This record gives sequence, structure tokens and C-alpha cells, in this order.
Amino acid sequence: MEEKGTVVSMLSSQTGDSTQQSNENAALTCKENPVLLKQMAEGILHSDFKIAGDCAEVFSKVAETHPHLVALYAEQLLSSIHHKHTRVRWESMHAVAFISPLISSRIITALGDLQERMFSDKSTIVKDYSILCLGNAASCGESEAKMILPILKQGLLQLGDKFISKLLTAMIGVAKVSPSLAAEVLMYGYEYETHPKSSVQKAAKKLMKAAQ
Repeated sequence: MEEKGTVVSMLSSQTGDSTQQSNENAALTCKENPVLLKQMAEGILHSDFKIAGDCAEVFSKVAETHPHLVALYAEQLLSSIHHKHTRVRWESMHAVAFISPLISSRIITALGDLQERMFSDKSTIVKDYSILCLGNAASCGESEAKMILPILKQGLLQLGDKFISKLLTAMIGVAKVSPSLAAEVLMYGYEYETHPKSSVQKAAKKLMKAAQ
């Protein structure tokens, strides 16, 4: 048990809470007093993977509404996407996805790590959030889009049907920031608009609308 009075002591694993509520409360506390995120940054490195996972989850919850507060801890989160425990990886990747528009240049330098998670991680959730992260970063500008689009295209070839809708959605950002690439991603919209899965059809139609 962590020392009482710290925000770490509020976490679900420390209070015996089997729900997310304690971590929600900790996230709210960190939003109100952002300096407490330093404790989360230390906790994400904790040897107790339950504490590390809770801290990563708090980061993702804060990043969802206050990404600028979490962007300060990008390096800790990017390191934790390689954690041996799945939950730490997926919560860290979720947080990175939320802050990626604010750290697009750092995302570009970390493309090798993100590709590794996207193609090799055993967790579907980690792969989902890595695609979201790349899509968010691609929407920041044409230079980012040009570097990220080949990875998304490779994903369509290698990752299988359950990732198609997310990959097509990630391409929407590419279409919006790069007229020169819009025609290229438009063909993927046409290719998948008649896919058997309704979620893929929906994503394809949104991509076509963005690219035209």
C-alpha cells in the first residue's frame, strides 16, 4: 500500500476498488492540481504492475480532456508502450494517442516504436490505439501525413479485417491536410465501401467524403 495522502494512494489497486471510479477520481484530482501528475509519472515505472497500469490509466483519462497537461510526460508514456504488462501498454498508448497532435514531431521520431506496437503487439487494444495515434499525428500536416500514410497502407495489407475501419478512419486526417494524398486515399474508400462489415462501409464513406 502506498503512503496515505498521495494521489497514488487513491488508485483503484490501492483502495481495493474493482471499478474505474477510483482512477476517475484520481484523474479529476490531477486535472485540478496538475503537479500531481508527477506522481503518476513516477508510478508508471512502479514495480507493481497494477500501480503502473492505474497510473497509465489516469494519464489517459486526463489526456482525453486536458492533453496539454499530459504532453509534458510524453517520454515516460512512450517508454511505457513497451511495458511487459498489456494493460500498462494499452493505457500508455491511449494517452499517447490523445496527446499525439501536440507532439507530432516526437511521434515522427518514434514511428519505429509505434509500428512495432501496431504490427507486433499481442493486444488488439494496443494495436487499435497505435492506429489512432498515427491518425491523429497524420492530421497535423502534410509532412506528417506523407510519413504516416505508408504505414497505414501496410496495415491494410497485413493486419486483417478487424482493423480496417480504424485504418480508414486514420486516413481521414491524411486527406484533410494533404490534397496531393487525398486522391490516393480516396481509392481505399472506393475499395472498401462495399465491404461486408458495416463498420468498414461507414469508415470508407467518411473517408470518401473527406477526400473528395
